[in-house]
Amino acid sequence: MNLSFKYDRQKDVECLLQVGPGGHNSPYPTPEYKLLVTEVGDSPNEDSTNQFIDKYLKEKNFDISEYTLKYQDDFDEISEEFQKRAEKIFKVSIKDDVTAYLTVNRRLPYNLKENYFFVCVGKETQRRSVMHELWHFYTWHKYGQVELKKLGFNKYNDIKESLTVLLNVVYADLLLEGLKDEGYPQHQKLRGYILKCWHENSDIDDVWQKAVNFL
Repeated sequence: MNLSFKYDRQKDVECLLQVGPGGHNSPYPTPEYKLLVTEVGDSPNEDSTNQFIDKYLKEKNFDISEYTLKYQDDFDEISEEFQKRAEKIFKVSIKDDVTAYLTVNRRLPYNLKENYFFVCVGKETQRRSVMHELWHFYTWHKYGQVELKKLGFNKYNDIKESLTVLLNVVYADLLLEGLKDEGYPQHQKLRGYILKCWHENSDIDDVWQKAVNFL
């Protein structure tokens, strides 16, 4: 798998308009979407959102090209080791190239069919976010097609979001100091249980099945 960081204004606009108002795991609008609505009204369209992004980037003094290179260089340092450990755990590999699109939005969706996800511009590093999203990709390639049908969207979503707690132990040495994958409030009990199961038996199939039985 090769991960490339890119910026696409249309993707940025779509991200802000489509998931800025709310998402499945967090129904509240993002700060950026709130600001957008404050400035352009309750029904922002592509044109007004595009103008908002221009203004936002200028006011924040965010150089998109600079951040794109920064994130690329930072993750390239650990990419090989990240994939090595993930493949050992899930016993699957991701053959397709994946794209990480920069966005001004703080809610970061991903697209498994088109192999891309989003990272929020402005932070010094995106290691945690990238690991989090790619963990979803590995989870999907390992379990998604079968388990989604079996469990339904809600249960599958709860487990795959909670499973990212393992990043904190599997990649403790690669996450920069102070960075942790915290997860959503509604998943904290399941995340704690998954962590306990992992410490007892570091086998992803065993952990997955126990998580299924836990729900």
